Amino acid sequence: MVLYNRRMNSKAMKKIVIEISDNALSFKYRTNKPVPDNLLNTNVISNNELVFSVDYINANGKIVGMFINDLAEDKGINTAVISLNEIAELIIPLLKKVEAIQSICLNDDATLSYSLCEAIVESRHIKQVSCYAIPTFMIEILDKKNIEVVSRSEILFTSLFMQENNLTSFSKIYYKSSIRISEILKNDDIEDLNSFLSINKYLRTIHLEKGYIPDIEKVCSMLSSNRRKNINIEIHEDINDIDTVYKLKKINKKYKSKYKIKLSLIYSKDYLEKNYLKQIIFTTLKACSIIIFLIIGSIFGYIIFNNYQSELKVNDIKDEIIKVMDEEPVKEIAPVLKNAPEQEQPVVQQEQASYKKLLGKNSDTVGWLTVLGTKIDYPIVKGADNSYYLSRNFNREKDYNGWVFMDYRNDEQNLDSNTIIYGHNRYYSGVMFGTLNNVTKKKWLNNADNQYITFNTLYKSMTWKVFSIYSIDVTSDYLYINFENDESFQNFINLIKGRSNYQFDANVTVNDKILTLSTCLDNDKRLVVHAVLINSNENSEDANKIQSYIE
Repeated sequence: MVLYNRRMNSKAMKKIVIEISDNALSFKYRTNKPVPDNLLNTNVISNNELVFSVDYINANGKIVGMFINDLAEDKGINTAVISLNEIAELIIPLLKKVEAIQSICLNDDATLSYSLCEAIVESRHIKQVSCYAIPTFMIEILDKKNIEVVSRSEILFTSLFMQENNLTSFSKIYYKSSIRISEILKNDDIEDLNSFLSINKYLRTIHLEKGYIPDIEKVCSMLSSNRRKNINIEIHEDINDIDTVYKLKKINKKYKSKYKIKLSLIYSKDYLEKNYLKQIIFTTLKACSIIIFLIIGSIFGYIIFNNYQSELKVNDIKDEIIKVMDEEPVKEIAPVLKNAPEQEQPVVQQEQASYKKLLGKNSDTVGWLTVLGTKIDYPIVKGADNSYYLSRNFNREKDYNGWVFMDYRNDEQNLDSNTIIYGHNRYYSGVMFGTLNNVTKKKWLNNADNQYITFNTLYKSMTWKVFSIYSIDVTSDYLYINFENDESFQNFINLIKGRSNYQFDANVTVNDKILTLSTCLDNDKRLVVHAVLINSNENSEDANKIQSYIE
């Protein structure tokens, strides 16, 4: 069906033609006919086509989306064929609610862009994408959403930049801390570098083999537009041209104060040896050495002082918590046994009374964790996400130490198959999970009592036994909380037990509950401890009372 206005606009405009062809909806440009002025004043010209101006689609996306949805459902169509990626940027967002469309075919002989990939992922019903070419890391993104990719060309590195930095997967792009640019940037390199900066979160250093001013300005501009800060750009070319050095100084001044982007000239050893008599270089190097020495000394002094302050602050918070818990017990939190003295009340009930007082201080409280042989002895909180308590303490104050917290997906009342607790590894101050590293030492391992962890919630008093300890590169495969079936859970148990660096005698089955403690060793590694629940003392109180108090 083609729609045309009776009053035709004389000025040529871009129009999108939607056709039914071979049991598919095709989308392409039409430029040989005038566009309707008003879509509401139209005549039916054909049963096979719809025509919309680009301006109309931009202004009335929902209406066009409904047209497409009705047409696809009425004709039993499940495929959208789009002639150009430029059109796809406009059309794919309209397909989000068109559940009948499960396959997209992009006929443009161009590589799929990251923005198109994101739009496809957001359309949750899409099951297959056909395109000319796609970077490897985008295939990984689509594969995680169970979207099959069919490429008409070989899957190769899209640019020299991607190839020399081995950016072949989404995770490598996300965690990459240092990149190298060895040649003058081409268009493909610039496009891929921009995509990299929009995804990556850990970049700290960029190595430039050439001191090419336009490229340096381009890189700095891309960093600022992506709001990246604290980046050091190291230029490895032996530059002795005063004009070039002056330009670099201007660029450095422009981006250093606002974005903390710093340019550094890294001269080769041969160059320094040949030019060591030049006073300007010698003086510069000497001054830099002194500055670096002072900075390093200041950093170490700051770290020592800051760690001392951190430990004092955490201890003060714990003292406040203990005072609250030592106050007169609040007895209405759990039923009291009739005709029994207070000291004979169940331990669980006494603990729940203390927890209620903690709830009055922080309603996110879900329990208490104690790991023998370490300094880990903290109330556990749970936020609305896994970010909040990375930078806030138990009092919800801004604190770079954060607090020890439960994964927001976990249910503290009805424990999941795998309950996960996180904490920063403040190694030098020993706060939070700063002493969890003790579990890897012989002294800790040789004491069998250390293998029993106490983790109590508002609803249960529990003892757990360690069965696996290991360090591993950053991964999320140990962070599942529930499983589809027993086979999946057993495979998970086999995986984490097989990783252990030590052999434990704890038995773990699919009928058990697992406790996971996770902390950072550095940006690229994690220390993980798994324990199995061996004893659980249920609280006899109706859990709804505790829940109503929390709410």
